[in-house]
Amino acid sequence: MIKAGLIDSSEAFGKIADYESRILAVGRNETPFLSSISSMAPSNRDGVVAAGHMWFYDQLPDGLDHTDTSTASNEGGAMSSVNHYTGKRLENHYQILKQAFGVTGSEAEAMRVNGQKVIAAQREQALIQFKKTLEKILLSEQTAVARVNTAGAKVAGKCGGLKSFATASNKIDAQRVDLTWDLIREVLKIGYLNGSPYKILMMNDKQKDKLDDIIFSKAHVSGLNTSRIDNNVTHIGNTAYGTNIQVMLSPYLKDDEIIALKPDDIVKVNWRPMSEKKRETTDDAELYEIINEFTLRVCTPYAFAWLHNLKV
Repeated sequence: MIKAGLIDSSEAFGKIADYESRILAVGRNETPFLSSISSMAPSNRDGVVAAGHMWFYDQLPDGLDHTDTSTASNEGGAMSSVNHYTGKRLENHYQILKQAFGVTGSEAEAMRVNGQKVIAAQREQALIQFKKTLEKILLSEQTAVARVNTAGAKVAGKCGGLKSFATASNKIDAQRVDLTWDLIREVLKIGYLNGSPYKILMMNDKQKDKLDDIIFSKAHVSGLNTSRIDNNVTHIGNTAYGTNIQVMLSPYLKDDEIIALKPDDIVKVNWRPMSEKKRETTDDAELYEIINEFTLRVCTPYAFAWLHNLKV
């Protein structure tokens, strides 16, 4: 039920969704967060996009105190009292992101020295900038802003970034101490004890170097079943609070923070497919825009944890 109301992007938009697939194909070195999470669309788009995106999640109830006398029942006694379990709600707003590119009429016919047409090179560079901008928005502390379309007060909607969903329950202040395995374990506990064991630890180079030094030390390497997948990804096979965890480098996080996440529980939700549109112009030029309308869905508050304020 975690992804209720969503369907796969290719199913929602057809082959046109291949454009997004092509952008993501570059992989996790350029856009590690965007390349790790799901990309889906609302199964029903009859609503008003300006109202934003809302979803429900279930929080597992705790057991009753065994010392409570109401937990014991008499033989043949009355039915136990009924509990009504209710889901909780989260919400975000949609944001439109555009990236324009183009060439003059002369450049449209030109080729680069490597044989690539100038317009193709411009498109390639625009795609790189577009997806990096998208990655920064999704990982940011940006708070959601509702879209307003009235003539007198137009307001562009903004997507709340991942860190805008941080609460006292999933955020740890390291208070400027050095990174230790104990701190990593406390982060992993947040997901594990709430039913969402984390599969990815994401950080900038400063903290990744420190974590690699810790997990490849003699004290940890054998017990954690640590190995390298490539230069920027480290694999941790076993911990007390999760298995098969990937440590990934992200240039879009600050030097003093680490994000742990369960990618299955975090979704980029597309209201319309990522696409390229040609813009009409009376000038001697070819102009295009890459457009995407999206929001971020963090299925439960424990889909990620944020360790911040580490010593750099």
